[in-house]
Amino acid sequence: MSTSAAPESSRCNPPATSPSFRLGLVIVLTLAVCLCDLSRPFAVGALAAVSVGAVLVARVPAHVLLLRVLPLFSFGLVGLALLLLAPVGEGVATVPLPLWSRPVPEQGARFLASLAVKSTLVVLVVTAFAVRLSERDFLTALTGWHLPPKVVGLCYSTVHSLHVVRHEILRLLRARDARGRPRGLRAVRTAAAIAQVLLIRLGRRAETQAFALCARGYQGRIALSEWRGLSWSEVLALALCALLLLCLIRVS
Repeated sequence: MSTSAAPESSRCNPPATSPSFRLGLVIVLTLAVCLCDLSRPFAVGALAAVSVGAVLVARVPAHVLLLRVLPLFSFGLVGLALLLLAPVGEGVATVPLPLWSRPVPEQGARFLASLAVKSTLVVLVVTAFAVRLSERDFLTALTGWHLPPKVVGLCYSTVHSLHVVRHEILRLLRARDARGRPRGLRAVRTAAAIAQVLLIRLGRRAETQAFALCARGYQGRIALSEWRGLSWSEVLALALCALLLLCLIRVS
């Protein structure tokens, strides 16, 4: 979620759709990607086109998209290494990897490929919509879905805390680099010390936030002065999108 303030043009010209509709669209597309079967190439291609189109329409900066996709690439390399090290039993179906002569279990290769493709598409969809949703929009979207107030507050606090965790990690890494980046065994000890300090700082910050909420009379509900909920036309549009995506992943 973007924490920066909305541009002046977006304040003068509010979006045509409500935050609740945009959040619902993210959920529908994410579920469609997760339920899609890779054996249906047309459905996978259509969902990939929608995901890439959403990124282009949202004008996601290249560095932001790279930061989101790079961890998936690292995870894929680790999964590929584990797949190569997995023993192949007798009678187990195998497939050869591209540019690699050693066969690997077919079931494991299909699982890794499905996980890589679906994870990439989910990251594209979430990133495309996240850059256009501020934290207040996220709170408005949850409120518009008429969820229990405590659930809304918990989800909002979780998303807000992610930025706090990232900020603290960057501060600790900058302090480490300023003292000289460690190597070898010392790097492992430094990482353990950083994790310990991070937990202590986050615990203190959480306690401070709890006291601040109690001092302001927090009763389990985050009040909004003005918010826009789902309209009937948006509910019908979401239902239509869900139906079309269901037909795409099941019939195609």
